[in-house]
Amino acid sequence: MMKRLVLMLVAMAVMATLFTGCSKAGTDVTAAEIMDAIKEAYGEEYLPNTEIPAEFLESEFGLTPDMYKEVKAEQPMIGMHPDRVVVVEAAEGKAEAVEDALNAARERKLGDTMQYPMNLPKIHATKVVAEGDFVCFLLVGAINENMDMPEEEAKQFAEDEVEKGVQAFTGLFK
Repeated sequence: MMKRLVLMLVAMAVMATLFTGCSKAGTDVTAAEIMDAIKEAYGEEYLPNTEIPAEFLESEFGLTPDMYKEVKAEQPMIGMHPDRVVVVEAAEGKAEAVEDALNAARERKLGDTMQYPMNLPKIHATKVVAEGDFVCFLLVGAINENMDMPEEEAKQFAEDEVEKGVQAFTGLFK
């Protein structure tokens, strides 16, 4: 009888380990893994190649060190490209504050009249997405080389490009 009980407990422990090992809950993902997935989604079209320093995270995005556990943030070295990708693992209880800060940064970008006209569709397509304690600012995508493209098509192009990053982000939590 004792042997069966021990065997059953061992079997249940193995099953529990197997099932929890297969899940991809938010706690199993890191900001670095999310950033890698986003980069992979864009391939050679991923323009950000320079880490954004902590002082710029605060001045541009309103993110202070007490708001996050981990941040991965990049921008292009070339200043004329507006691309920014910021992946934040919020500190406990700070996810909403991080999301608010990134949405405020998005609104500031939209209100900035000192942008290159060619960048406006991309800036307007910017998205902030969240899943659990992870929040992501996505101003990213391929360069639209067709300067004669009608405004609606340029807008759709930019939105489709940002959606690649959204899908890469959300796909890690399914």
